[in-house]
Amino acid sequence: MILLFYFSQKTHNNRILKNFNIIIDSLYKDHFVNENIVKNILFYKTEKIDKKIGQLCILKMEKKLNNYPFIKKSEVFLSVDGTLNIKIWEKKPILRIKNGDKESYLTKDAENLELSSFYSSKVILAKGYFSKTEKKELANLIQFINSDELLKNQIISIKKNNRNSFVLIPKIGNHHIILGNIKDFKNKLNKLKAFYKQYLNKIDINQYQTIDLQYKNQVVAKKR
Repeated sequence: MILLFYFSQKTHNNRILKNFNIIIDSLYKDHFVNENIVKNILFYKTEKIDKKIGQLCILKMEKKLNNYPFIKKSEVFLSVDGTLNIKIWEKKPILRIKNGDKESYLTKDAENLELSSFYSSKVILAKGYFSKTEKKELANLIQFINSDELLKNQIISIKKNNRNSFVLIPKIGNHHIILGNIKDFKNKLNKLKAFYKQYLNKIDINQYQTIDLQYKNQVVAKKR
């Protein structure tokens, strides 16, 4: 039995890897990573894909994948039939930041991500310089906006002006929404939602220049 196991294992290890089963983040439709990118990460340039199974190092392969900027986590394992199974979980940008000529993505964990030449994510754009603390607050702000159907469909971009005040740019209406300090954004955005639900379909929103959320328990709308 020992000899049989030895020869069986030796035969298995000498088999050439030919089959791949690559699964990329089934929760999302669009991806920054595809099968070709995964294979290029694992078998870059001079390394041949048709390796013997016994030559593969699973831990090394996972480390290579996890070092790729858009991959959050990976799992690599071999099936009994010799198939190399690869599962990929991606990092998902929730915001695109533009500061002068520099652009990058921001994840929900406030992690910076470089832009991809392969795919462009349709997320809210934020313009200005943002500190590390502000990026964390921005990540929370965007997740709050994305969790609400009204806000998600209305807010298309964010900017920080020279007075370090945050301003939201809406999809409907030629006005700016003055958020001011970002820390108390939940109460301010709830006031904005109440204002929109009450007045959006009753007034000509284009006649307003700004909607100011900085005042306690009130919304101040300034006409042009």
